[in-house]
Amino acid sequence: MAGQVRIAIIGSGPAGPSAATHAAKLGLSHVLLEKADHLSDTINKYQRGKHIMATPVQLVLRSDARFAAGQRERLLEQWDADAKPVNVTLNAEVMTIAGAKGAFVLTLKNGETVTAETIVLAIGTQGNPNLLRVPGDTSCVQYQLDDPAEYIDENIV
Repeated sequence: MAGQVRIAIIGSGPAGPSAATHAAKLGLSHVLLEKADHLSDTINKYQRGKHIMATPVQLVLRSDARFAAGQRERLLEQWDADAKPVNVTLNAEVMTIAGAKGAFVLTLKNGETVTAETIVLAIGTQGNPNLLRVPGDTSCVQYQLDDPAEYIDENIV
């Protein structure tokens, strides 16, 4: 997927797709690079049925992308639909960024490169848990809850 674009957007949720949707609306050449095999990886990792974005009650929207409180699955469906007009490349982990404004070169994990005039970093940090880092933690500490229903009637310590 080597190529040249005006805007390279790194990360897909929610700022990345919003920026890419806006670029597409303006007719700007762009690419949304996501390291996972799907969009919005952090939200995908939330537990099933999770209610997302309940606060603040009034969220000021600055994008055409839909962004409303609701269940995880519904929100992901909306964002996937909103990303249809966007140039998305999945499995595209950016390893290095070189150059300067007007002539950036992004090297992907697979060795391909993308040249861009401008970069939008939308990688976020929420999907990077602060690990406990004590001996024995890997066998008993869980950092993610995929499905709360798996723990009904279970004792949790």
